[in-house]
Amino acid sequence: MQPDTRSPSARSCVALLVLLLCCALFARARAGEEDGFRPYDREADPRAQIAALLEDRSSGKRILLTFGGNWCSDSRSLARRYRTPELAAVLEREFRTLHVDVGRSQRNRDIVEQYGNPIDKGIPSVVLLAPDGTLLYTDHGSLSSAGRMSDPELIAFFERLAAGYPVP
Repeated sequence: MQPDTRSPSARSCVALLVLLLCCALFARARAGEEDGFRPYDREADPRAQIAALLEDRSSGKRILLTFGGNWCSDSRSLARRYRTPELAAVLEREFRTLHVDVGRSQRNRDIVEQYGNPIDKGIPSVVLLAPDGTLLYTDHGSLSSAGRMSDPELIAFFERLAAGYPVP
């Protein structure tokens, strides 16, 4: 093995680049694991969950299906923001909600196709059903950058959705 003839500053630059690369790889490996927040349950049976929502129509509310995946920062951001007081109030007043895990677009494909492929332009995406299950609206990408949308923009989106598709 020959001695390293590079200058100390060149060795420092190489060491810094290696450290930065390791940090980036670690951060990527941890994506989607922050605080253990995983709103999309890969073990859930969304067909059974949807059937249960359709069976219990006592609230008279429409059903909002949110399609996403835990790997997707926009999906996690939207699900997390569903819990903020202002947006939670709109969702609670207007809809019954269910998260449907699509993984990396391969999971629950039958449900995705049944509702007009809402994930064709990205996730998260939503579908709105009447209390009896009639398809009212299929979104195609409006929320795919939800992580960059402001709270007022999200609230306005769901209020427009509710107003545009009243309970039949």
